[in-house]
Amino acid sequence: MKLVSSKKAITINLAFSLSAVATTSLQAAEQAHDEDALEEIVVTAPFEQSEAETALPIGILSGEALREKVLNSLGDTLKNEIGVASASFGTGVGQPIIRGQTGNRVSILQNGVSLTDASNVSPDHANGVEAMLADRIEVIRGPSALLYGSGAVGGVVNVIDNRIPDRLIEETLFQLEQSHNSGSEEDKTVFRLDAAVGNIGIHLDGFKRENNNVEVKGFAIDEDAIYELEEHIASVLGEEHEEEHEEEEFENTRGFIGNSDGEAQGATAGFSYVVDRGFVGFSISELDNEYGLPPGSHAHHEEEHEEGEVEEEGHEEEHHEDVEFVRVDLEQTRYDFKGQYDFQAGWIQSISANIGITDYRHQEIEFFGDGEQEVGTLFDNEGTESRFTLTHVPVGYWTGVWGLQLSDSEFSAVGEEAFVPKSDISSMGVFGVERFTQGNFTGELGVRFENSEIDTGAGCDFDENSTSLSGSLLYDLDADSNLLLAAARSQRAPSVEELYSNVSNISCSRFADNEDLVLHAATNLLEIGNPNLDKETSNNFEFGYRRHAGFVTGEFSAYYNEIDDYIFLDLNGEEVNGQPIAAYAANDATFKGIEAEISFNLFETAQSSAVLSFFGDRVDAEFDRGGNVPRIPASKIGSELRYFGNDWSMHLHVTHAIDQNDPGRLELETDSYTLVSVYADYHWQFAGDSEVKLFVRGDNLLNEEVRNHASFLKNFAPEPGRAITLGVRYEY
Repeated sequence: MKLVSSKKAITINLAFSLSAVATTSLQAAEQAHDEDALEEIVVTAPFEQSEAETALPIGILSGEALREKVLNSLGDTLKNEIGVASASFGTGVGQPIIRGQTGNRVSILQNGVSLTDASNVSPDHANGVEAMLADRIEVIRGPSALLYGSGAVGGVVNVIDNRIPDRLIEETLFQLEQSHNSGSEEDKTVFRLDAAVGNIGIHLDGFKRENNNVEVKGFAIDEDAIYELEEHIASVLGEEHEEEHEEEEFENTRGFIGNSDGEAQGATAGFSYVVDRGFVGFSISELDNEYGLPPGSHAHHEEEHEEGEVEEEGHEEEHHEDVEFVRVDLEQTRYDFKGQYDFQAGWIQSISANIGITDYRHQEIEFFGDGEQEVGTLFDNEGTESRFTLTHVPVGYWTGVWGLQLSDSEFSAVGEEAFVPKSDISSMGVFGVERFTQGNFTGELGVRFENSEIDTGAGCDFDENSTSLSGSLLYDLDADSNLLLAAARSQRAPSVEELYSNVSNISCSRFADNEDLVLHAATNLLEIGNPNLDKETSNNFEFGYRRHAGFVTGEFSAYYNEIDDYIFLDLNGEEVNGQPIAAYAANDATFKGIEAEISFNLFETAQSSAVLSFFGDRVDAEFDRGGNVPRIPASKIGSELRYFGNDWSMHLHVTHAIDQNDPGRLELETDSYTLVSVYADYHWQFAGDSEVKLFVRGDNLLNEEVRNHASFLKNFAPEPGRAITLGVRYEY
């Protein structure tokens, strides 16, 4: 049950406006189906606006729609939204991709505050946030959200929950859900409690899930594709392909992905003191997530001793058999503080503060054939993210929001995969957005100044300033539709791994001795940072049309994004002990694409309604010097039919991913596939506003073999096969 108010929930007045979006008839039908739905106010926005009024290219999942689509990762939950895809790394990890960009270019927020985890350091690291506990997830596509930091040039995903209540509810709300997934034998339990005692708001939630190995169609490892890729890479780099590659053979499995089982659990407790003009609150949450990495996902090279080499006396080196599999054990404790105060008079309308303190630890545990195990690499990240905003009263036709963002963290990696040095990472950003409204015209101007620093404890440190600007013009064609033109100049400072991977703190350059280089097992590369990298500069132009009422509703967006000094990993053919070297380099790149969704309100009566939707998106990304940017998601098209009754609903969803025929220089093309899913539920109402819902969801009903072009493990771990989920939810 959503707990979003039309006013006081706007405590995160922090977004960078650039585009417009409409409320579709599909969302209206879903809100009608959810009797407790309130007006959809965009939380990730600088002003108190409904989704139809905001100048943001935004997608919102909330209420019944979110509960239907939520899966175990953010990427999988959002992959069917226009402009969004998932960068999977086996079944335990799914990073959101927005308009072809992910990792350090997409900012993941929890209630408007950035996460402090290790998800951007490596593609095999999961996010430290659970989508299943969210009230809503808002996705801002493109660089229109740069008020959230230089890491948001691709977009923002804001996971919003009620862990710190910002309003008091009249009646206690309780939810308990149990579900079972046949594709992995996953059992999941979720509970939630929201209550109020006097002026005190209370929130409790928790979850637990366990799953076995994930079922797939055919063999998990595509051995022919791996061999073909090896030949292709050797040809591109001008090398001879080795016919014998026993060291690269992995145990294949048929019908399931090996080592894909996992378990996770978490809990949150939050409290707030609420008065008429504001609130102040605190929450604490714990998250444990343990998952396996598919065979072939982590590379290991053996240390060889020259003939005649003798170990030091008294030191007998322990030798294990080869690593059989790797598991990740993620632990996180997070403390949040949040408050807002609304003034009755004066120039300041409201002030708000949001502070998140995180203690994150992530172990990569190696299991050997002799039954032994050890922690291969330990990642630690402790940090604080703070955001303070001020909203001023309207002055003529203008109103605005200004703020300060502070970030400070201590990152370290210890073990065989410690290719990034221990670093103190900090940033300070000052931002503002002003909105002009007169007649049919709405204009927005935004600016952000940011300083980023990385201290490695030696002379090789980083200190850079960046500036981002944007402007947009929204024109209301009539009461139901609008047009927009927008432009933005956005800058991103390079990240710690892009600067300092396998870089000496003494020379501030690549290690002189190749034996000191540390392999990044997830990518099977010896990655070399570049401390001389300049900041990326993105120049984005966008046109959009939205229609949010009537028989036909929908949206269309076209964008063109030139990125100067786009940072990427470049292979030049150099190897050390058989392991390829990839150096971070910068080259200009261009991203361009279109996104569209159209819905037809087929009929609506007192007993039922039906909505038919069509959607699609495409992104092309090329380096200006020639060649395609790697791992760009395939274009997708699809349709959806939703049928609602007073106590039930039925949905049919079809998505077709088109052949990806524009691979990067060291990639191969990826075949198309079609995903068919269905969902149905039935509600029983009882006395005292209690409700029981039974639901069923079928995913990949055609049991397609899905190879995700955006995944590093495309040839080792396909996406899940056919699965049926059965569940029951009780709430009052």
